[in-house]
Amino acid sequence: LPTSTVIVTPNNTVFTGETVNLKCVIKSDHSDWRYEWYKGSRDNPMLQTSDHYTVNGDTLNIAKAISTDQDHYWCKGQRDGRPQSSHFSSLYLYVK
Repeated sequence: LPTSTVIVTPNNTVFTGETVNLKCVIKSDHSDWRYEWYKGSRDNPMLQTSDHYTVNGDTLNIAKAISTDQDHYWCKGQRDGRPQSSHFSSLYLYVK
């Protein structure tokens, strides 16, 4: 399966009130990936766009980080052809 990597901007330690962008990068020749984001555990429900989170393709945006945003964030790609999915990748976000 293709590997995925979570890239975070500005970095994985942010202060409350800052905006954070997490990007899921999949090493693959294919570009037709659908990206799935999870918080805490990859067994939790997929993150959806809300007042606090914006899921836009390969990017998860966290507006005005709060202390409860400190957690593991997981991403995975899915597609219709082969390979059908990528490996999970995770990053731990610290909020100070």
